[in-house]
Amino acid sequence: MVRPQPRPGSDESELRLWLDEVDKSMVFRPASALGMSCGTVTIDPERGMLLVIWNDRLKLFQLPKGRRNINETMFSAALRETYEETGLHVTPVQLDVATRATPPRAHHSDTSKKPPNITEGHPSNEFVGACLYPDPQSETEALKIVYFFAATAQCTDARDAGTQEEWEKLDAKWIPLSEIWTTLRFEAEIQVVIKTVEDMRKSGYMIST
Repeated sequence: MVRPQPRPGSDESELRLWLDEVDKSMVFRPASALGMSCGTVTIDPERGMLLVIWNDRLKLFQLPKGRRNINETMFSAALRETYEETGLHVTPVQLDVATRATPPRAHHSDTSKKPPNITEGHPSNEFVGACLYPDPQSETEALKIVYFFAATAQCTDARDAGTQEEWEKLDAKWIPLSEIWTTLRFEAEIQVVIKTVEDMRKSGYMIST
């Protein structure tokens, strides 16, 4: 972990030492070694239900997600992949998410000061979090990053058929939020759901549990 940046006016040698630490902490990866996927945490707030998929190939429940297409935004990829894997057009929701994205210029008019490291109080469609892990299905070494966005839908909504790729063996299902610990296979995805529920409640959504 790199220590905090030296204060203005600090000794030049101290600044050099700090920059050396930053340099040693940096890691370069070519685009071919980084996998970017996007998905949604889709909730039916009124009924306290979560949209998941059964992956018959891997025999597990997981959140809907998939690889981003070239030139596609992460947000669009998350909605598209959710539709393709579940047959549902979900509705993205704007939340007060604590994010490293900078606030809009209109909300940060004092340009003499740097924007805060963490921005809050600006409802947006920013991703709520990400899961990072070595891609176990890649033939070459790659780090996979999955960005998740918050969305809503009703568990009574009809699903479109024929939206999946031919090789996919997925089945969409709604589960009670209270069952995520016993249903979702991956702990990181459980944490994403918990974070999404917290952000939705902080943003004024009433969610049954």
